[in-house]
Amino acid sequence: MNVDLGLLSDLAPEERREVVASMHRHTYAAGDVVFHEGDAADSVHFVVEGRVVAQRSSEHGDRLAYSVMGPGQAFGELAMIVRGGRRTATIEAVEPTVTLALRYADFERLCARHPEVSRLLVRLLAARVNRLTDALMEALHTPAELRVVRSLVALCGVYSHGAQAISPVAVPLNQTALAELAGVTRPTANRVLRRLEASGVVALDRGRVTVIDPTALRHAGGRG
Repeated sequence: MNVDLGLLSDLAPEERREVVASMHRHTYAAGDVVFHEGDAADSVHFVVEGRVVAQRSSEHGDRLAYSVMGPGQAFGELAMIVRGGRRTATIEAVEPTVTLALRYADFERLCARHPEVSRLLVRLLAARVNRLTDALMEALHTPAELRVVRSLVALCGVYSHGAQAISPVAVPLNQTALAELAGVTRPTANRVLRRLEASGVVALDRGRVTVIDPTALRHAGGRG
């Protein structure tokens, strides 16, 4: 199977083939919910095609986006730690999406046969901790306007392909979603995007931000 399965590529070929053979393919239309926050957690999903957004409920009951994931990325890995756990987020497809899901019982069976597979969970959890640490540091120490730029840089990574790293990248998310991902208000996100548009770095359309100059955007975010 010629797909990007991220950390699965660290496994030996025979182990990787057996893991993939134990997975179940799922397809989702744009707007479909893969699972809801609070649902029983029984599988980890690897994104094969498309993209999903992770959302958490606020204290007021609103669902707020905090991460967008695409091919090669995984979600739901906490389900592999303990049987009977609950989902900590709602995952929704933002476009037609395909995932391969590995159930808890199959994961346990594979670990018994191939101890190296158990290290996959360690790597998945380590990647999650790194993401959370980076997000916490951004929230605590990075000015709000810079967070908007850096969130857009990260989205370019999710939506670009190969040579597109230096070519225009279309990010099909509206300003409200971008503000949620950056942890800022919509007026702040709008102000930053308008300034980037005036500089020729992005172009704004309804429900879409096209990054015309990804290199200039990375420099603006201090990532160049």
